[in-house]
Amino acid sequence: MLERKGDEKTLNNTLDVQKKNFRLEDYSKWVDTDEIRENALKLKGLRILNVNSVARGGGVSAILSKLVPAFNSLGITAHWYVPEVEDASFFSVTKKQHNMFQGQETGKLTMEEKKLYRDVQERIIEEIGNRIRDYDVIIIHDTQFLGLVDARIDGSGIWIYRCHIDTSNPNRDVLDFFKGMIDRFDAAVYHRREFVLPDSPRPFVIPPSIDPLEEKNDPDAVNGEMIREAIESFGLNPKRPVLLQVGRFDPAKGYERVCELFKQLKPDYSDIQLLLTGAGAKDDPQFEPYLEKIRKLVEGIPNTAVEAMPFDVLKLNAVQQGATVVYALSTREGFGLVVSEASIKEKPVIVSDAGGLPEQVVDGRTGFVVSTLKEAVEKTALLLDNPRLRDEMGREGRKYILSRFITPIHLNNYLKMLGKLL
Repeated sequence: MLERKGDEKTLNNTLDVQKKNFRLEDYSKWVDTDEIRENALKLKGLRILNVNSVARGGGVSAILSKLVPAFNSLGITAHWYVPEVEDASFFSVTKKQHNMFQGQETGKLTMEEKKLYRDVQERIIEEIGNRIRDYDVIIIHDTQFLGLVDARIDGSGIWIYRCHIDTSNPNRDVLDFFKGMIDRFDAAVYHRREFVLPDSPRPFVIPPSIDPLEEKNDPDAVNGEMIREAIESFGLNPKRPVLLQVGRFDPAKGYERVCELFKQLKPDYSDIQLLLTGAGAKDDPQFEPYLEKIRKLVEGIPNTAVEAMPFDVLKLNAVQQGATVVYALSTREGFGLVVSEASIKEKPVIVSDAGGLPEQVVDGRTGFVVSTLKEAVEKTALLLDNPRLRDEMGREGRKYILSRFITPIHLNNYLKMLGKLL
């Protein structure tokens, strides 16, 4: 449903986000706020519309929940529209498209799947009517609603495709399906240079971000008692080492690797515990089946917990702070901001060489980038044996993330890009 502002329909059905407070000066110890304000002043009065598939769950919604109020605080109107789609089969199709774009599926889209995708786009275009012309910039995040570009008339507005996944080796069939849509955009934004699609319209590379002042990322938002309770809620002992991977339960995230790593280390480190947790999202039908698959991998093994966790940012913060070593052993990854979330809490991280994970780690200084399970096992043993090394890596990791992957830096990159496009 479209929200109403007076008698006027507006493509902005995430009004709770608009009301969030954002004060740029709160970030002055990390960034040059004067430069950001100067860049924003040139765009004052601009109207931006963001479109994505979910308002909660996953990295895209987490980013928009901070960037949208940030733009608005600087005199740039930013709205965020999440189309309502009740047909669950649509998200099965878009998840397949997601996996194909990341090179995880070798098959083809069926005629029925293509028709369902197009039918949903047409229905939403009919629903939004002429309202989309009220915006100067339209940013479509990922491909779930990329077909809304058909609502563009006479080259109106600036249309931007914002890609949040690894498209370095896409399935040819899905690329052919979306190419005609992508070609109609004015620009495309990717997390990494390696992800830029062939013949992409005016590509920009902008890394994503986390917010250091958000309760999820602020180490001071939780205390020792909250950390203890969070770990105990999974049936684990907060006084013993915890090996943690947290994120969306998805076949590309590499939870199997962490299970195997734990099994190999357990004979020599009898006191270690394993915690695998995370959440799902409305647009991810693979969540529950994959969660059950991972549960079975450690079924009957003591000191393990594989459980979904609701959207409780304070508990997530506490769980990450209660960890000894944090992993992101994905096989495919758009960027994987869970690494930044752990590092900003001064936790050493071990990541695979996939997507944007290595960009968030200074190998050997803030954590380790590994290519094999054997390496991951060896680096974990090194960290378990060296508390001082864990502390040093944690401190360096926080400084590194604060210098590169936080909301005001992300915001400024957007402002500079929009300045060029306009």
